[in-house]
Amino acid sequence: MSIAVLCGLLAACSRAPAEAPDAAAADDAATRPDTGPRADAGLTLVAAPEANLVHAFPPIDLPAGAERLDLCQAWTLQNDDPIYVDSVTMDAGPGWHHSNWMWVPEAQYAGPDGTFPCWDRMFNELDAGLHGGGVFFAQSTQAMHEVQSFQPGAAYVITPHARIIGSIHVFNLTPDPVSSAITFTVHGLASTDVTTLLHGLALDDRNIALAPRATTTTDMSCNLAVVTRAHRLDNHIHYVLPHYHGLATGFQLFVVGGPSDGALIYGTSTGIGDPLGSALATPFDLTGATGLRLACTYQNPGDTAVGWGLHRTDEMCTMLAYVDGPQEFVGGSNGAAVTTTLPDGTIAETSPCIAVAH
Repeated sequence: MSIAVLCGLLAACSRAPAEAPDAAAADDAATRPDTGPRADAGLTLVAAPEANLVHAFPPIDLPAGAERLDLCQAWTLQNDDPIYVDSVTMDAGPGWHHSNWMWVPEAQYAGPDGTFPCWDRMFNELDAGLHGGGVFFAQSTQAMHEVQSFQPGAAYVITPHARIIGSIHVFNLTPDPVSSAITFTVHGLASTDVTTLLHGLALDDRNIALAPRATTTTDMSCNLAVVTRAHRLDNHIHYVLPHYHGLATGFQLFVVGGPSDGALIYGTSTGIGDPLGSALATPFDLTGATGLRLACTYQNPGDTAVGWGLHRTDEMCTMLAYVDGPQEFVGGSNGAAVTTTLPDGTIAETSPCIAVAH
């Protein structure tokens, strides 16, 4: 995923501003934390917290040896009210390498629900973000069952009259045809139960150049405070989802600056095929920090170099997170990496970062 794709995925580049509050509301906002919607912010589509929306997309048919990166799938929610989503459960069949799912206004990308070539409707994640959408779910590499859930009371909102559209990457390495499908179960909260409204944060390091028969580390620090409205961070990180492919052996996310400078927020060495993301047991307090540092480690045993890319034979070091507060963030590599070789032979790549907030 490029910085432009992530910008669209998180709808961080352009979104209509909220209506200005009246004077009484402004006075009230000054004396209470910005933790989410007011109790009268609207009703959710589901009647009770235990109610679910379930949708099974039609199967994708893949001949032997096929790989598809050009397909999308759509599901119109027909919701007259906002949906405050506190968890999404995904179940997929074999061959699902990865998929990114957006919610968008149902007037956008008109057409029947089901499967279609993305460019038949000119759909891409950047365009979806520019038309008022937001991130719904991102699948860990080749995971067949995954739950994206938050702590009690935390949720993101899907606005009324929305549809879900996913850009999908599927392949079939078997000698036989495969038919494989994906299903989502969406759990919503009543608006009165929402205490923390979440927004997206993404980091994407595209400066990946893995030398053959070598261990490589990538490192990218992004100054997020400088692009905030208040020029300081006062957010909490609630959920982290790394994304990498088969050569990765580890992922780490660190704090930069402030009282917790250098602290590890989230790390994993989980291999592909298993869920990589998780809600933090206690949301991580970024107050006083200046930004975040994204690091990945790879082992390339092959005889050819491997770079950043979308195919399963390429690599990535990307992260989606959910944070509280009024803004969304995107950061990505900006300029060439500085490469050094450590005494143990590890190749270390350090990249500059550019960030935006909305």
